[in-house]
Amino acid sequence: MKTAPNETVIHGNLIGYTPAADGYGGDVEIEVIRNDTPDPAADFIRPAAGSRVRAFYPPREGEPLPPTGTKVAATLTLSAGPFGGRIVVRSLRPG
Repeated sequence: MKTAPNETVIHGNLIGYTPAADGYGGDVEIEVIRNDTPDPAADFIRPAAGSRVRAFYPPREGEPLPPTGTKVAATLTLSAGPFGGRIVVRSLRPG
């Protein structure tokens, strides 16, 4: 069983970044200012303003991570199966 296609779009403050132990990517933490998901039925994460979201940020060539403290726009997806899941960043840019 896999998660249905889903997408969450948020604006918030980039609180921090923790590199993964294996050296591939890491986790970002974003304090949510607002949730701008265009289709509420496809928003499986449903973060509320004021909450914090922790998500896996895979490495991207030529797309550096914005500095901590920056206001960001993020597109997230929930990748899950029968044994658990994780939130993954699809895009992260200043904004």
